[in-house]
Amino acid sequence: MINYGISLNGLQPDGLELFVAHWLDVRRKQYVDWDLNPGSGDGGRDVVGFLTDAGYEGEWHNYQCKHLSTKLTLPAAILEIAKILMHAAAGDFSLPSKYIFVALRGVSRDAADEIRHPERFRRMIGRDWDALCARRLVKGKVIPLSPEILTALASFNFKGVSILNANKLVLQPDIQPVLVRHFGADPGPVPPPGACPPVPTLAEAPYLRQLAAAYGSRAGVVGATAEDLLAHPVWGEHIRDQRVRYFHADRFERHYSERVFEEVLVAFGEEIYHGVVDTHRDRSHNDALDQIHAVMRAASAVQVTGVLKPHANPQVKQGTCHRFANEDRLPWGI
Repeated sequence: MINYGISLNGLQPDGLELFVAHWLDVRRKQYVDWDLNPGSGDGGRDVVGFLTDAGYEGEWHNYQCKHLSTKLTLPAAILEIAKILMHAAAGDFSLPSKYIFVALRGVSRDAADEIRHPERFRRMIGRDWDALCARRLVKGKVIPLSPEILTALASFNFKGVSILNANKLVLQPDIQPVLVRHFGADPGPVPPPGACPPVPTLAEAPYLRQLAAAYGSRAGVVGATAEDLLAHPVWGEHIRDQRVRYFHADRFERHYSERVFEEVLVAFGEEIYHGVVDTHRDRSHNDALDQIHAVMRAASAVQVTGVLKPHANPQVKQGTCHRFANEDRLPWGI
């Protein structure tokens, strides 16, 4: 089993920041937007997640990325928080409601102890400002503990300070798409299929209408509906098989939409499309049903690439063609 915590340590510092930014992009249920601030002069804000569309005038979280060869020390942690306090006191931005140290190698024992004692940590920063912060925040300047910084210190949510080391980061419940994007991680198999709904659903209506026309024409049943043909002694089983394929593809897409970024699913669909489109357009088919059967054979033979390859069985690839028909991209009929 691959240890992605070790893989994280192999990233460059800007690579770690990008990794965290992509993680926030996944977390759109929590963050309406995010910012990545690479390089120096970021005001102590490497990656920022905004909880509202008000930006810094609303609630936001700060992710400070520390890609160090050793653990983050207490003086270094204090200095990072001091940067936020200084800029907030100057009116550059509001205080974050949460402050997360993304320190791949973790933090020193004394830093962890202070972070776990929020009010004690607050008092320590106020008490040791002159020794640890005043001459280290801005090169060549002394930043005293002004009334404005004291106000910011009193308002800062020290209970919202936390630590994510490499192992904790890769175990986050919504991190999988980021591991796939950055390290080619296997997104895992699709759960076993459930039963196909016995009654056609509204979502299936477009491709089932097209199938009904194709099978109805072959069966000599004018104006047949999918429900009519599901009861047909010959073609009913055929349509049931097509529905099973559709739901394999539907479950595949729903599952991986939570485990990979959208571009992975788009690329998968494009490979299927280009693997079957010439067969779909072939004018030598006798009728629409011949077209469907030929495309199903072509789809099952498509050799997809990428991280989804091990999990794309023939039913998924065939069902993806019914999804194309449903979207009117490759409708059934000649």
